Amino acid sequence: MIERKIYSVSQINRYIRGLFEMDVILNSIWVRGEISNLKVHSSGHIYFTLKDSSAAISAVMFASYAELMPYELENGMDVIVCGYVSLYEKSGKYQIYVQIAEPAGAGELSIAFEQLKRKLQEEGLFDEDFKRPITKHPKAVAVITSPTGAAVRDIINILSRRAPEVKIIVCPALVQGEGAADSIVSALKDVNESKIADTIILGRGGGSMEDLWPFNEEKVARAVFSSEIPVISAVGHETDFTITDFVADLRAPTPSAAAELSAADSVEEKRNILNISNRLNSIIDYKIKSEKEKINSVFGIRALRRLEERTVNLEILNDKYAMQLKNGIDALIKNSFANYTLLSEKLELLSPLNVLKRGYAAVFDVNGNAVTAPDSIKENDLVRIKFYTGDVWAEIKKRDYNNGEKKENL
Repeated sequence: MIERKIYSVSQINRYIRGLFEMDVILNSIWVRGEISNLKVHSSGHIYFTLKDSSAAISAVMFASYAELMPYELENGMDVIVCGYVSLYEKSGKYQIYVQIAEPAGAGELSIAFEQLKRKLQEEGLFDEDFKRPITKHPKAVAVITSPTGAAVRDIINILSRRAPEVKIIVCPALVQGEGAADSIVSALKDVNESKIADTIILGRGGGSMEDLWPFNEEKVARAVFSSEIPVISAVGHETDFTITDFVADLRAPTPSAAAELSAADSVEEKRNILNISNRLNSIIDYKIKSEKEKINSVFGIRALRRLEERTVNLEILNDKYAMQLKNGIDALIKNSFANYTLLSEKLELLSPLNVLKRGYAAVFDVNGNAVTAPDSIKENDLVRIKFYTGDVWAEIKKRDYNNGEKKENL
């Protein structure tokens, strides 16, 4: 009688695993399928099912490979994965161990862009409430870009021509390749800490999506959002869009457009004032000439010849007053332009955002109405308290009145 050979479960699973590992095809294989049942473990390992219309296979991607991907895997995503098929001896279940996962449709960078855009939008980083106005008459503009690119030359040329009184500060930064994102974040931090400018222009010239990718990184987006100085994003061409464009206080289609948006055209403003002055002078000259003609017509009447001497004196006096009037108007125009600039600066100082920046806060009810007195809110009402850097929600627990007559504990 032939003696039976009995195997343990572990031996069987180990033997089958060896068969998988000796198979040339299963040792390095590309598989396409749809992701489902995706779970991300606290360790960073990703477990999911890869399926098609009629079959499914378990899959795992270890954290060391997952960290290398520029985007996150999601349920329903159509992917092409590369890895090896083996048996997990403990459960006796075979699965594919994924080392590379590529989107079957859109590219990796496109998916990463849309995922980060959706994430930051849900957090409110794109909200118009957080956008700060760009001052029209800055004293200094900081330009964060490559110091050798065409973008910085365009910005300097246009801004110098439009507003020669504005100081331009070039803050060099890497805008492409490895280390560019950290370089941009560092430059933004330096400008904010030194407070050397009223406006920041952040950008570069055009390029591929890979070239512009530093402006799509989360660390750059959060640095732009956290900047206390208003930021104009000027990345690439008019058709290029980056995450920085959505987070910045203002998006310019090109670096040249950013230069135009960063400051009002003071040369054009002065030209307009000069034109107004010239038109006023022309009107005055016309009126003087008209009055002279009327006087001369009177002199043509023989019966009034005796008034000639008095009229000459009046003409001399009229010329004197006309010159005084013209000088007065010139001085008024000059003072008006100076007052215009001063009032513009004062108006900006009186901005509600500047009030909030000094430590004050504004209170609004759930409908967005301003709360100006304790009587307009009730017990357990929720209110939104707006600070300069963001909002908080609070629940009313007590109301006090300045005259001390009304108090209500809630």
